Amino acid sequence: MDDRAPAITVAVCDASEISRVGIARSLARHGLHVVAEVGDRAAAISVVRSGRAAVALVDMHLPPKPDAAVQVLQAANASGTIAIAVGVEGAPEDLFAALRAGAAGYLTKDLPSSAWAGAIAASVRGETPISRAMTTLLVQRFRDDAARITLPAILPSERRLTRRELDVLECVARGHTNRSVAAELSISVETVRTHVSNILAKLEAPSRTAAAARYHQLTAVQR
Repeated sequence: MDDRAPAITVAVCDASEISRVGIARSLARHGLHVVAEVGDRAAAISVVRSGRAAVALVDMHLPPKPDAAVQVLQAANASGTIAIAVGVEGAPEDLFAALRAGAAGYLTKDLPSSAWAGAIAASVRGETPISRAMTTLLVQRFRDDAARITLPAILPSERRLTRRELDVLECVARGHTNRSVAAELSISVETVRTHVSNILAKLEAPSRTAAAARYHQLTAVQR
């Protein structure tokens, strides 16, 4: 971590107190600042909506099951908080559920704390922290889906998105948060949230990550 840069603020959302404490202490050793440690859906949603943390670590088995973690990830995605899903192991169903809900990445608890710290910093830069093994799963799923869905069926167009929505989508695809999109386009954060909501609805995209992926598909075709 760069000592000259402000510490990245992190919220740890995990049902296990031991896990929360261990994660918080491990991240602190790498210069990250844990501002919240919560153990259930209600508290986690409150934290991600508050904007206190730049990044939220959300355990996929957060209570109450079965969909508490997904709801927290969706709330984070809607509010502009970067959310990284966490699991004991890289179960494919958890990975895909997390990404569909808007997770910026997926970390497993067998990784060293240095890898977690690096992944958190990468997510703030707009990158998607996912292990190589899980990336292989994503590529295979993409190939399977591509065989069933034609590209024009998922591409944005002027008939579906307004020019301003396309501008916002371009910023989102570059990894900008709602606040940075607002600054770049000289609009309010609330307006950005409205545009993002409209974009997800029009593209039938479950998350910002999915919408960004579709934008990159479009630009790749146009090159």
